[in-house]
Amino acid sequence: MDDSVINFPPPKTSGKRRHRATRPQLLSRRTLDRRTNAARIFDRLVGDIESDLGGRDQLTAIERSLVEAYAGAALVLDNLNARLLRGEAIDIGEHAQAVSAMVRVAARLGIRRRQRNVTPSLRDYLEAKPDDAEATE
Repeated sequence: MDDSVINFPPPKTSGKRRHRATRPQLLSRRTLDRRTNAARIFDRLVGDIESDLGGRDQLTAIERSLVEAYAGAALVLDNLNARLLRGEAIDIGEHAQAVSAMVRVAARLGIRRRQRNVTPSLRDYLEAKPDDAEATE
């Protein structure tokens, strides 16, 4: 047996870069075209719910995600109801899931309006208040 090593020639390359596998790109609301009718309805519903809950700035990140989840389920339910009203057959399981999801999310967020805090901070109050020296002159 010969102890010599067999050397294979390197593979020929065409000079082009090989395609590298990429990670799947996740869709998000921020990357989609917001001009669609569904996007406008979704955004309006999110804004209305956030307003009912005291404003976006009063919500935690989790609450904001729950608001978007609720709006998505509401959009699906609206679509299913419209198809049902047109006389089309719908998946009753999908309908029930959308309703159930909305009920669970609403239970977490609360279904009562929250008052928005409009009390100015101490700094804002003092900056807006005229100085006592200026007021007496």
